[in-house]
Amino acid sequence: MFKFFSTIYFLLFFFCLSPAFSAEFTLKTVKDKEAVCNNGKMANYWVAEQKSKKWLVQFPGGGAAWSAKNYSKRGSDKKEPVRLADGEKMVLSKSAIAKQFYDSGYNVLMLHYCSSDLYAGNHINNIKGKKVPFKGRKIVETIVSEYASEFQAADDLVIAGTSAGVYGTVLNIDLWKEFPNTRLILDGIWRDDYQKSLKTVDNGWTKFPLGEMPSHCKGDFYKYCEISRLTLEANGMKEAFIIFNFGDPYNWAKKDSQMRKFATSFEKDANKFGGGFSVDAKKYKLAGAEKWGHGLLTQSKFYNKKIGSSSLSAAIQSWVETGKSVHMHY
Repeated sequence: MFKFFSTIYFLLFFFCLSPAFSAEFTLKTVKDKEAVCNNGKMANYWVAEQKSKKWLVQFPGGGAAWSAKNYSKRGSDKKEPVRLADGEKMVLSKSAIAKQFYDSGYNVLMLHYCSSDLYAGNHINNIKGKKVPFKGRKIVETIVSEYASEFQAADDLVIAGTSAGVYGTVLNIDLWKEFPNTRLILDGIWRDDYQKSLKTVDNGWTKFPLGEMPSHCKGDFYKYCEISRLTLEANGMKEAFIIFNFGDPYNWAKKDSQMRKFATSFEKDANKFGGGFSVDAKKYKLAGAEKWGHGLLTQSKFYNKKIGSSSLSAAIQSWVETGKSVHMHY
């Protein structure tokens, strides 16, 4: 009988402590009073810590306010901090990549996106006679400052952005490059050399969401801060895992005749930085947050879906462990 109860006690103890069963995010508020959401209230974020020197920092997606009219159409949840009524805890499984990394021994910090500015503004916009703060850069700066000692001592610091979070990751790359063991995961936006030949661009869109832009962009997004190989190289980033699929609505290569040229150009960049995932998302019914194949890090049904010989989650796990993992399937 004693042996039976000892076994039960051990199992209960194990399951209570096991990351897979007990892991939760805790809600924290930033310390800098200037780091506010669009509604003027101080920003908050989620963190799940364990005694580890490895970190995952996740930037969720959520679009941006490209104009005053567009801002007015954004939901209130995208303009305000997480409400306490929603609870001060959240299960880690709300983010598939967060759970994977936590179970692999990483601390996880996940930002709450409430500034409508690709995490990179530090200005005020006048909207319908009201001054609205766009302070995403200030929010990121204060979080980086609060965790600087942990990030500096980290054996591995992985910054993972999805869609708007990709912009947030790269527009704040000057902050991340200060830490010695930084790697990036970029999910849903990438401008390879072939793709850039397909569209004429200008900096006009940056004024409303970004204001003057972070200083390292020197007022020219496409020259100094575009989501591309050149920007990563210029900032000393040698390791990245890039996710960009054919069929993604934000992929400028849209015609079937452009598929192979895009895939070849993308594969070159993925091999350069050590990691990548690109598939014909519509063909393999990989939906994502937006069809087809855009935004794959959060929902497990997309993150873990096997396409060909591998899933995205397996490819990222291999990259984490070896620094080399490129999965292409067309």
